[in-house]
Amino acid sequence: MIAAGILLAAFFYVHFQFSKNLKDEFYDNLRSKGFIIAEMVAGKKTDELEFEIPAPTQLSGQLEGSYPENISMYTLDGKRIYTFNPGPDNIKPSTLDDIRQTSECHFIDGKFHALGVLYRNRLGETYIVVAEAVFDQIHLNNLTRILVVVFLISITVVAIGGWFFARQALSPVSDIMNEVDALLPTDMSHRLETSDQQDELSRLVITFNKLLDRIQQVFRIQKMFLSNISHELKNPLNVIISQAEVTLDKERNAEDYQHTLASILSDAKDMNVVTDRLMQMARINADGTTIQLQPYRIDEMIWQSKETLLKNRPEYIINFEVVNLPDQEQNLYVEANEQLLKTALVNLMDNGCKFSPDKSVRVSISFPHDSGAVIEIVDKGPGIPEEEQRKVFEAFYRSSNTSFVKGTGIGLALVESIVKIHHIDLRIVSKLEGGTTLF
Repeated sequence: MIAAGILLAAFFYVHFQFSKNLKDEFYDNLRSKGFIIAEMVAGKKTDELEFEIPAPTQLSGQLEGSYPENISMYTLDGKRIYTFNPGPDNIKPSTLDDIRQTSECHFIDGKFHALGVLYRNRLGETYIVVAEAVFDQIHLNNLTRILVVVFLISITVVAIGGWFFARQALSPVSDIMNEVDALLPTDMSHRLETSDQQDELSRLVITFNKLLDRIQQVFRIQKMFLSNISHELKNPLNVIISQAEVTLDKERNAEDYQHTLASILSDAKDMNVVTDRLMQMARINADGTTIQLQPYRIDEMIWQSKETLLKNRPEYIINFEVVNLPDQEQNLYVEANEQLLKTALVNLMDNGCKFSPDKSVRVSISFPHDSGAVIEIVDKGPGIPEEEQRKVFEAFYRSSNTSFVKGTGIGLALVESIVKIHHIDLRIVSKLEGGTTLF
């Protein structure tokens, strides 16, 4: 439809311009012939020489009105004094009045297209010259036929070509839709086939495959989450239930009851830690954009986090040091949510102490080039294999080197959620022979 509209507009313009030029040329020829005849008839009249103007005669019979053109002259009072092809005078007086008023006028006289102009000879006498002829439209009709044929052929070619190329262009889209329809929730490993062409569809397929990667990752984390959460909560519950049943099976002394209650209390605390961390992760992931950040001194936050951890784990050894202080005090301040950042620091220090044989960790803060704080947490643990270093930040994932230490696998996942909110770069440097540094 767009192509047809453009072609129609172009062809109408060509037709209009050709018709206009043809008529302009037609009337120019009439004007020239009229002035030539007027010059021959009345142009040579002078005071010394009176040019004889033959009186027009009326034509009747078979030739009447059959001539293709005619030129006539009239006086200003409307009397015809000359005609090239004598015939009945059909020019209306009102038409002659229009010519006198406008000096030039185009009008239709039966089958003729006529031109009326005023002519003044050397004596200053003014006459009305009317030149008329049959307008030959054969060239215009030929052009019209050519334009109609070209339009129909062009639209046919455009329609066939548009259908063919549209089908070729939409074929990859149809293939993509079929592949997407074939995807099943139970098998998210399938990926759309990509081509080597650098076009929009290839980029769309690549983007969709990346989306599938993220969806598969979410499903994997969800499955792992459900599996681990049931394990982390069900095992302590089973232990608590078993201990209570065994204890209530018969009468026991006060020491046995105290031992059972202490064991139940320990398991309940572990469950409480798991649920608290899960609730924190859920809250951060749901409302991460609404968490308010305020300026706090980072060295004071590290010190307070250390004291909080030692209060709960007095057997831990945390060595805190400031490598260098910045020249400007404002460089000690960071935009943070105090509770969340302290939670992240406590978790990192707790992990370091938990996996170190002597329960110790070294925490240092430095300000290189006075540009910002760099915090290093160094432990003496067994190290993390390189291929597992990014996985340790996934919920419930535990490195193969840490299976001997009790843990939930939630701490580092919670830490990563917190540092993302604070736009903190968290990196791991670990050696298999021992020791891990987080900064």
